Amino acid sequence: MHQRYTEEFKRSVIAKIMSRGNRSIEDVCRQEGVLAQTAGNWLKVRGTMPGMKKPRETQKWSAEEKLKALSESSSMSEAELGVYLRKVGLHGPRLTEWRAEALKSLAGPSQGRGRDERDEKIRELEREILRKDKALAEASALLILQKKVHLIWARSDEERK
Repeated sequence: MHQRYTEEFKRSVIAKIMSRGNRSIEDVCRQEGVLAQTAGNWLKVRGTMPGMKKPRETQKWSAEEKLKALSESSSMSEAELGVYLRKVGLHGPRLTEWRAEALKSLAGPSQGRGRDERDEKIRELEREILRKDKALAEASALLILQKKVHLIWARSDEERK
């Protein structure tokens, strides 16, 4: 049997769920005498209810908005964080993902130092290769000159005879 609930009652239950603190949705629904699935259906349309934001998961968050969300939520307790996330239309795992991205980007310069060391080693090896190339070219030129000298002296010896 379907029970009809008034819009006022639906808003009241949704408001209690949204500001439930550290209680579970099931606890709030049990207390209000509503099935959790029914309340979940009401929550899906919460964007149409006054004072409640639609989830922003499908929208793009700018870097500034992400940073603001991270800074605002960093010192919150679990209960406060839950209320905050529902208020701004964000899921906890997304916030965790943004925090990891921020830490990774902040760690970038320290990784750059290792890159600088590698770059210096590469430059040193390139200089060594150039030095060896020059030495090889010089040795090759000396061999060619030696062959030419030998040919010239060999002809001179033949002409003298």
